[in-house]
Amino acid sequence: MTFAFPSISAITTRVIFLTVASAFLLAAGDASTTPTERSNTVTTDSILAPMTPAEASAASAALAASLPAGTAAIATETAEPAAQPAAEAAIAPAYSSLSKLVSAMGATTDVSQDAELRCLATAVYFESRGEPLEGQLAVAQAIVNRVESGRYANSICGVVKQRGQFSFDHSRIPTAGRDWQTAQGVARVAADDMWHEVAPRAVSFHAARLSPGWRGKTRIAQIGNHVFYR
Repeated sequence: MTFAFPSISAITTRVIFLTVASAFLLAAGDASTTPTERSNTVTTDSILAPMTPAEASAASAALAASLPAGTAAIATETAEPAAQPAAEAAIAPAYSSLSKLVSAMGATTDVSQDAELRCLATAVYFESRGEPLEGQLAVAQAIVNRVESGRYANSICGVVKQRGQFSFDHSRIPTAGRDWQTAQGVARVAADDMWHEVAPRAVSFHAARLSPGWRGKTRIAQIGNHVFYR
């Protein structure tokens, strides 16, 4: 009479080995140490490669299918827990909307201590205050994109103050209030790259009522009363 045994994969063999070895160690204990010493002993496994949660789950299932019911239950209890579903493991964004993010940043940002951030917030304030938040952010992101492109000035203040590029009077000072706080929040979000690009790679924009006839630029989108190009 012959008996056929199910094949056991390498991962399953490792689980069996670890389970049996653990059982022997727990039963035998360590006669050379006192209970206090035993509780302070740290054991490491530097020989066996670590198993991922997915490997442990697969091995546990294979082991359960190949062993008697009682033994399978023990093996299942000692295996590592299955990997958490992606939907549950995903970290929720800190802010669920641009409005909440800008509001939070505006309440905590003081541009008086950062010249670059102040230049950016000032441009947002005078070029787009009253526009939808997405439009204000697109303006700020376009300015940051200019700095990063290497084709304009190499600083935010340099870009904003570049002759013939922005229409607002640079001698004017924003008025304290909700619009200025929003502009500071938008500037912080754009400078720190805290939100996706609203008008991807845009470096230029103009009021929708105008038709400058720009050549060599690709129109990306119109957001509020501005049209954006790259």
